[in-house]
Parts: sequence; C-alpha cells; structure tokens
Amino acid sequence: MAKILFLSAQYPPDAKGGGEISTHILAMGLQERGHTVTVITSGLAENERHTDGVRVITLPLGLHGKPLFERRASKKAVNILCKHIKDFSQYDVVHAHDFRSALMLAVCNPKNAVVTARDYAQISGCTNNIQADGTSDPGCQGLHELYACHRIAEASFLRKLFRMWQYNYNIRFRRAAFRCFCHQVFISHAQQKMIAKHQDISHQNTTVIYNPISAEYLTEALSKGKAGNVLYAGRVEMYKGVLVLIKAWKKLIHTNQHAHLTIAGNGAQREEYENLAARWGMQYRVTFIPHVPYHRLKGLINNSEIVVAPHVWVEPFGRTVIEGMSRGKIVIASNSGGPAEIIQHEKTGLLFESGSVKGLTSALEQALTMNRLDKKEMGIAARDYVRDTLNMQKIAQEHEEFYSTCQLLRK
Repeated sequence: MAKILFLSAQYPPDAKGGGEISTHILAMGLQERGHTVTVITSGLAENERHTDGVRVITLPLGLHGKPLFERRASKKAVNILCKHIKDFSQYDVVHAHDFRSALMLAVCNPKNAVVTARDYAQISGCTNNIQADGTSDPGCQGLHELYACHRIAEASFLRKLFRMWQYNYNIRFRRAAFRCFCHQVFISHAQQKMIAKHQDISHQNTTVIYNPISAEYLTEALSKGKAGNVLYAGRVEMYKGVLVLIKAWKKLIHTNQHAHLTIAGNGAQREEYENLAARWGMQYRVTFIPHVPYHRLKGLINNSEIVVAPHVWVEPFGRTVIEGMSRGKIVIASNSGGPAEIIQHEKTGLLFESGSVKGLTSALEQALTMNRLDKKEMGIAARDYVRDTLNMQKIAQEHEEFYSTCQLLRK
C-alpha cells in the first residue's frame, strides 16, 4: 500500500471552510483502504497529533495569512517544510489540498506532486473570481477586471490601489505555479471548465472528483426538523448570494407567516445585511448567528426543514448542499457550479436561476408549501444520491484510481 503526504494550510479542528473537512474525510477514507496518510498543516509551532486516527504534523509554515509577496512567502514555507521532509520521494504521492499549500509545493515541485483546486486562485487575484456586480469568470485578464473585482470594490480608495497591485503582482506567480503541476484534481466540472478557460491545463493529467460526505451524516437516523425552518450556513458575503436570499425572504414572509430563516456565518457583509433585515422589519423572521463549528453544524441542519445555497459566484462544490441532502432536507441552490451538477431539479432538490430574487422566492415558496409525502420522497432521493455517490470509501477509491492513472502508486 502507498505512503501519501497531504499538505493543507488548515486542518480540523482548525477549519475555515469545507475544503479542510473534505481533506480530512479523504485522508480517513484512504487509510481505510490500507494506505498510510500523513498530513502536514500550518500552525504557530511544531507539534504532532492524531485526528480520528490520521497523523497530523503542524509546522510554522505561515500559510494562514495573505502575504504581500506570495512567491517569497512560499519559498520561506518550503525552507521550513524541507527541514522536516528531507526527501519527498519517500512518499508515493505528495498531495496539496489548497492553493496556499500548492504554491509552497510548486517551489520544489516533486515529480509525485498532485494538487486539488478548491477555488479560482490559480486564475484570479481574488479566489472567488467574481466582480462587484456579480459577473463571474473575469479571470483577472487586465486592470479593468482587477478594478471591478468585488474584493477591490469593497475596499477604501487607498486599499483599492494596494489590493490591485497585490493581485496583479501575485497572479503571475500563481499561474506559473499551477502550470508546473503534472496532476490536478478539480471538485466539479464547472470549476474545471472555468479554470481551463484562462489557464492551459492540456499538458496535465486532470480529473473531476467530488468532495466526500462524512460517515456520521449517513449513519444517523433522519430528523424531520421544525416546519418552516430555513437554514443558510456559510460566508455572509455578496458572492455567496446572501443579499439575494434576504430580498427573496422579504417577499416571502407575507404569505408564509410561520417560516423562519437562520443565517449562520461570518463575513464582510454580515453587519450590512443584518441592518438591512432590521430596516425591512424582518428582525423577528431572520436570525443571524456566528460561524458554527463543524461538529455543531449537523444539529443545525437537523433542526431545519430547508437548506438554501443561493450562491452568485460559480460555486466550485458546496459542502452544505450535500450535507443538507444527506440529512434528507429540501435543498435549494443556484443553477450554476457544483450544486447544479449534484442536484437533479425537483427530484433530489430545487434549482433556481443564479442571482434571481424572483427565482429564489418561487423555489422557497415551493419548498415551504410542498406536501409531506413529496418532501419525504425528495429528501430520501437526495440522501440516497449522496450515500451512493459521495460516500467516503467511494471518493477515496476515485482518488486512488487517479493516483494509479498518474503512475504514482507502487505496483
């Protein structure tokens, strides 16, 4: 069996988003298949622990921040990494699972390197690759696209200039770094298509492998949830479509007196959106709560009847989508990105036109007024899809097969 090294800027219990969770579930799945997986992650000091049986080594790599000079920061991280890993050939596979660790790995670029793209950092100075007006897929091809980037638009004038310079400087290094990899995994076909539009990946061995679901989401009995409870969990920011959701909710609450929306998460626009909901008199129909740790999220989903993912950007995957589906909930998502590949409209969930307040209002109305039998059938179909397609063992096997295709596993 193979020796596999994972590199990840963050790793549970230190997890900022779904990427770190997916990496951990995959590590457990590969170990169940007989491989030895070691994870190196970034932290304040060097230490070693085991998380659910996975060996995790923390090194002060400095991968959590947003450095001004990414090339310099990556070289510094490599120097620290190489004090611990003298020879990468001791591993069959060295797999970077986010763009920060990928940039670090690209500096030394061992022959057995694999990278998973979880966002759009390799083609855009902004990892979300979206403009302030909601237009996706600019690819940061010039100063005009940079100036229109939503991260630049939300900044003060001086910070705008700073971020434009920073993005323009670092994007060249990012593109060169990702071009050097021979093997790359994408987490949806939509993500792969968008990246391929701006980055030549024809010379790489590439594949699309969806993220896995944690076993606990499939083994516990389904919970019906409280009638009318709708949940959004994620970053409270423009690109996630939270404003679209709030506008739709304003239209909906007049005809659905018992419906209640919970928005769980932090982000740049949280205070703005919370104030907007209050101005519209919805403070008793919308509850804002801070980011929920992963180990508590399942309970929040269980207590809900509907899970909504109203993303405006081309969501690469959407972990809360499959988590809601696995718990038998009615999941509503924009008809773009990974969720549109996973959800079969009106069979395993509901899709609406991305960015459309009218479309989301209609989908929410449909879900809230759906009869009990139809809700149950849709929830069971969603759970069955996730169980059969995205379980830990199947996704681990797909990675194993890709490693073999890349001739990285020993015979």
